[in-house]
Amino acid sequence: MNRMKIILKYLLLMILPASCWTGCAKLLDVPVPDGKTTGREVFNNKDSATAAVLGIYAAISSTNNPLSGAASVFNSVYVDDLIYTGSQRQINDFYVSNIATDNTLLQTIFWAPVYKYIYSTNACIKGLAESDELTSELKNQLTGECKFLRALLYFNLIRCFGDVPLVQSTLYMENEQMPRTSVGQVENFIIEDLKAAKSLLSSAYPSADRVRANRWCAGALLAEFYLYRKEWALADKEASEVINAGYYHLEDIEKVFLSGSKEAIFQLQPVLIGHNTMEANWLVPSGTGRPVFALTTSLSAAFESGDKRKKGWIGSKTVSSGIYEYVFKYRQRLDFSSNFKLTEFSAVLRLAAIYLARAEARTALGQLPDAINDLDMVRQRAGLPLIAVEYPSIPANELAEKIQHERRVELFAEFGYRLYDLKRTDRINEVMKTTKPDHWVETDTLWPIPASEIMLNPLLLQNKGYK
Repeated sequence: MNRMKIILKYLLLMILPASCWTGCAKLLDVPVPDGKTTGREVFNNKDSATAAVLGIYAAISSTNNPLSGAASVFNSVYVDDLIYTGSQRQINDFYVSNIATDNTLLQTIFWAPVYKYIYSTNACIKGLAESDELTSELKNQLTGECKFLRALLYFNLIRCFGDVPLVQSTLYMENEQMPRTSVGQVENFIIEDLKAAKSLLSSAYPSADRVRANRWCAGALLAEFYLYRKEWALADKEASEVINAGYYHLEDIEKVFLSGSKEAIFQLQPVLIGHNTMEANWLVPSGTGRPVFALTTSLSAAFESGDKRKKGWIGSKTVSSGIYEYVFKYRQRLDFSSNFKLTEFSAVLRLAAIYLARAEARTALGQLPDAINDLDMVRQRAGLPLIAVEYPSIPANELAEKIQHERRVELFAEFGYRLYDLKRTDRINEVMKTTKPDHWVETDTLWPIPASEIMLNPLLLQNKGYK
């Protein structure tokens, strides 16, 4: 939070031309009028106002943070999907589920950048509200995008840290000394933002690719959020609206994570030269060495015989010490050659997750045939036997278990789903005491607040179990 003094300057830097990041990023192909637009004037011009908001997407995509690779990697290694084969103490903290309060990755990946982006969304929302020069249509679209992003950022914060400061303004001196806000209050704020975003955003995407928010992005995140809150009827409603919108279709296994995926609801477009996704840089091994992150035996064994996902989304590498399986959903590592092509975008929200969310909600509501149908949509794409054929009279408790199993093998090492699912279904202590019995204690369900933040702001009280 001490960085708030420099954030406004950072926000203004984000509206510089796209060439600051990459020469081919369609996301940022919005011109800034003359390079002199600053302060409130940014939001009195449609081009610079749009560029300011798009700069937030670009900033998120160009760093390691929960929305861009980090949740896929660190959340997965924290639980039972990935093992860490390296020796860096700070990464190993996550692997043994014993994060030190002075772990700099906690600060530089999961806390500071998230609040930086939240501050930027606040600044844009404020500037847009005060502008008299923009059309109502443009103001609505840009404001809706900011509220969607802000809700997404806060949703990740509370699932990792619990109570967090609820920063809603650009008054950095107040924000620097803000105490933690209860999870319930932050949740209500997230709902308000997402409902507002859904009402403000258009159904059509404002970009050629699915890398800017539309109405269904807000609806999909609402479905996930209501699932987290166990508000089953609302989760069913929001998921159904997204599924019935007609925009989205389950793709072939090989196409799910490509830039043109019809399954994608919201993706992050890479903007750095030579980069495809941050996930590939972390998870796909290079050279002759073993994978830094490899699948656990429990995840590997979770796939049923004939599951197309195991062949299509998991790689294998033999090194002197044995065979390692690794995540191969994203395949393109750093490439600074003249042959570089941008082909993969990071999936933040996609249709398969929404089908599984609705299946879970409908199971809880007692609508078992409909829940089975949703589950079978995902299983059919994976080439697996259908529950409706193999076990049509399955009881609700067994169906709920199958849905959670399917979420694991469909969404593994993706956007932190495994950690979040274990927590919201109250299974995390049971699973982790078995997986990491020498390390796991119940207070590990929340991560520590970075010690450096508490030193700067004594009002930030530490989570239980940490010193």
